[in-house]
Amino acid sequence: MKRIISICIVVIAISSCSKEFLNVPPATGLSDDKLVDIPSMKALINGAYSTEKGAAAITTRIAAILVRDVVVKNDINHTQYFDHQISGDWGMFTNAYTVLGLLNTVAVKDVQSMEGTDAQKNAILGDMHFLRALVYFDLNNYFELPSTGLSVPLVLAPIGVNDQISCSRSEDIKNQIESDIEKARNYFKDISGVSNYNAATALAARIYFYHKKYDKAYVMANEVISSGKFSVDASVSGPFIVGNKSPEVIFRFIYNAADGIQFTATSDLANAYSTNPSQGFLSLNPASELSKLIKSNSSDARWINLFNVQGATTYIKKFPSKELDLPYIRLEEMYLTRAESNIMNTGAVSQQDMLDINKLRNRAHASTVINSVLSKQAALDTIYNDRTRELAIEMGDHYLNVKRLQKGIIKTAQEGGGIKPYSEYGDLLTFPFPENEVKIYGLSRN
Repeated sequence: MKRIISICIVVIAISSCSKEFLNVPPATGLSDDKLVDIPSMKALINGAYSTEKGAAAITTRIAAILVRDVVVKNDINHTQYFDHQISGDWGMFTNAYTVLGLLNTVAVKDVQSMEGTDAQKNAILGDMHFLRALVYFDLNNYFELPSTGLSVPLVLAPIGVNDQISCSRSEDIKNQIESDIEKARNYFKDISGVSNYNAATALAARIYFYHKKYDKAYVMANEVISSGKFSVDASVSGPFIVGNKSPEVIFRFIYNAADGIQFTATSDLANAYSTNPSQGFLSLNPASELSKLIKSNSSDARWINLFNVQGATTYIKKFPSKELDLPYIRLEEMYLTRAESNIMNTGAVSQQDMLDINKLRNRAHASTVINSVLSKQAALDTIYNDRTRELAIEMGDHYLNVKRLQKGIIKTAQEGGGIKPYSEYGDLLTFPFPENEVKIYGLSRN
């Protein structure tokens, strides 16, 4: 009953699997030999999604602290992340391998031979590959040690009592992520599960973009945009309003009242960014790059509607409720990804790239609409700035983008101010493994 990475077969009550993960009895009383039909596979998939939506909120919150987009108040437990003295991972590793345990149980089962329709089977397998790609994408981004290229263990089947695992190379994990997301797209061609074909294609665009495969990122982003199934919301606040099924949200983690308010995807974020001075413990860092960018255009609706200045504190209003569906991929990301991927792939700037940027600026009523085709570097700088403004405090995008481009981040006053180069912070932003896993498996990225 010791190993976190070992399989956690939980069909309904995922929360019962918290610290000991070897041969945990499933909440329904089902043992592994009973997990042989479509309903049990569906239950495993639902359990995996239910667990992962809480983790999505945690990575969103922690990422903003790491790149110092926000400052910590009312909570000393987060200061270490702001200072890059990271002693824990807020359960990211444990949660991820709980989800992977569920998904890998499905992966090794002969789903295609089970009684049911092809649509039911394809939906299950599509969701399995989609969510496994999503989980490993996050794990690799937060746990890879840049100086060695080693990351988390790549586990594609349930782990037994005597199995041994070790850290895998980041490139091997990236290859698996890309394989999984392409399989998800294939299974979702004619049927939807919890996720669907467009969500998988949008996630593929994100994956290839951050893997620096810009030709494929362009194709995927362009396919989502060209599908005509999504449109830019008239309001920048639209995706963050309870009950509003915004037309620009491609994939969301759904709020479920049955989970209990403390387990909703946005409860963690609503608490962190609460505008109540005595409750919220994160606010916009006035010295941050994000703060300077978002405030640089006073007519920008993203500044007016999604931030709130009270005295010396700037509150973030993107996650105002614990009962909100958590937007995970929005159409705006696809426009920005398409534009930058085209420039990076072709080495030139097109009129379409400018139209993609202006699509977002027009919606935000920004006064800086671009009227001519910019030079390559000016266009890339513009997209970086617009991406930072548009996707601020969402799904760790700025954290991922800063790392992708190896940009510097601001130093704290204690560090003397100025810019901290990637060479100084790259390894510092790597999360540690749980001590128990290191003891049992001897995990090392050095």
